[in-house]
Amino acid sequence: MMKWIGMLLLTALAIYTVYVLQTGDAESIVAWIRRYRIIGFVAVFLFQTLLNMLPLPGEITAVMVLEIYGPYWGGLCLWTSGIIGAFGGYWLAWSFSSYFAGTRVEPYLAKMEDWLRASEFKGLLIARFVPFIPYHAVNYAAGLLKVNLFRYMLTTAIGVFPHTVAMSALYAGVRKGSPLWAVIGCMVFMLLAGLSWYVKKRTSGKSRKSRVTAE
Repeated sequence: MMKWIGMLLLTALAIYTVYVLQTGDAESIVAWIRRYRIIGFVAVFLFQTLLNMLPLPGEITAVMVLEIYGPYWGGLCLWTSGIIGAFGGYWLAWSFSSYFAGTRVEPYLAKMEDWLRASEFKGLLIARFVPFIPYHAVNYAAGLLKVNLFRYMLTTAIGVFPHTVAMSALYAGVRKGSPLWAVIGCMVFMLLAGLSWYVKKRTSGKSRKSRVTAE
């Protein structure tokens, strides 16, 4: 049931986004939210947190948040909502583990368990910091595995930060015409991609060695 609700919400959001872009109403929406100041900020924050909590993409709304509040305050909003949304996803998987069993989260559980076996903090940091496992999958897998909540929240705060910086820097570069920030954003994304490739290569190499040893 929740799956169909999520799909309907995602479809409605996509249709509305296309409509807004075609009609040019984006600027009026931004102005309307800014007019309500703190109330508008809280509403935007809660909506972005909900997207981070549920298995719904938040990239489109993330750009809107940066458009409304700029790369600094908008980036802070995205970073904080990413942390709280991650806690919400963790809580959902913890509380309704039977629902998540057998879903798309299942393939990532084994990888998470391998990383957590040696060091829970290091494993969580790798899973969060490296864009190897999807954001929502990390949230749900951590809840299903019932990892330590403090370590989970700390590694989430650390891991989400570089992605937020990269997105905010790219926005500042493209939207505000700052080549320096655009270069910084690209460099951060390239570093994350390189780190992801390195971790993937290293973990696959360890898996092959363990299979050979077992044989």
